[in-house]
Amino acid sequence: MKQLLRDVLPPETYRSMSRVKNGLMSGHVHRKLMVKRGMGERYLGVRVDTVSACNHRCQYCYTLDLTGHRTQLMPLESFEKVAKNLFPYAHTLALSCTWEPTMNKRLADFIRAAGDFGVPYKHFVTNGSYLTEEMMAAAIETGIDRIAVSIDAATPELYKEIRESDDLEMVLANLRRFQEMKRARGVKKPVININWTAFEENADQAVQFVKQNDDVFDTFWFWHLLPKMRNEVIAYHRMDKKRYYGVVARLKELLGPRLTSSEYNEDQSNKPLGICNRSLENLTVHPEGRIQVGCSKHYLEGNVIEQDFSEIFEMNEALFEQLFHKETEFCQTDCGR
Repeated sequence: MKQLLRDVLPPETYRSMSRVKNGLMSGHVHRKLMVKRGMGERYLGVRVDTVSACNHRCQYCYTLDLTGHRTQLMPLESFEKVAKNLFPYAHTLALSCTWEPTMNKRLADFIRAAGDFGVPYKHFVTNGSYLTEEMMAAAIETGIDRIAVSIDAATPELYKEIRESDDLEMVLANLRRFQEMKRARGVKKPVININWTAFEENADQAVQFVKQNDDVFDTFWFWHLLPKMRNEVIAYHRMDKKRYYGVVARLKELLGPRLTSSEYNEDQSNKPLGICNRSLENLTVHPEGRIQVGCSKHYLEGNVIEQDFSEIFEMNEALFEQLFHKETEFCQTDCGR
């Protein structure tokens, strides 16, 4: 239904309706999650960074601004403890958040370990250059639902300019091999999704990419560059809405229902009003076991390598309530939601 409305309604109308819906539903969703928690059901959306490193340097990525960063790798034994302490509470699990998960050379083992806890929806985001057949096989065997691959250029020249990495052909070869392995096993999952961050300089190349590489992906997301830039200096430019949705129309002609997301990302355009339930569905686990509420700068008291999340929740229940009502300093000054 959401995709149908996005297809038939004018963009401005869709965003206005979506924002009102989120404002009306946010409190209901939060209460529903609390009911699930009380009944011992799954109520969390969880992201885990098993490694804090990336082999690309995308010029629009907020990690470019990090200083004094120290690369960390979560040992498999620690991940197994995180899984035991956290995953039984999760309805969604992403094996990535800020960094490139395939920089963890043992990612296949982590994928298999994650598959033992019955999380209903499992996925991760990658740039695809370090995907190995072992990782692909583990993703297929454990029922990973989606792998989103970040690609934002059709030509090696622009790809290298954006990402400071000259491996586009390697990524495409990896994805073709992945699709071959899925066909050989007679499965449709993981769904291979292209994440295309769109801006003036690369928007038309999305159409070119789809025409040239239709065989490497199942679905396509076309998202506009964030309006509130997370880097002080950025080399690329936002499009106006008419130009953006003009490219979207061309992609729809080529992809039909395979174009599953096309968000303009306009400031304040699609955010909940008054209250916010994101804190329980955006928890990020860092390699050392600290948990960050992904929609904010807040870290939870406790360590999920050492403690069950039920204990951590009780230690931080007051913070969750503050975040829900948007009463923290971050909510008031930095988030703008």
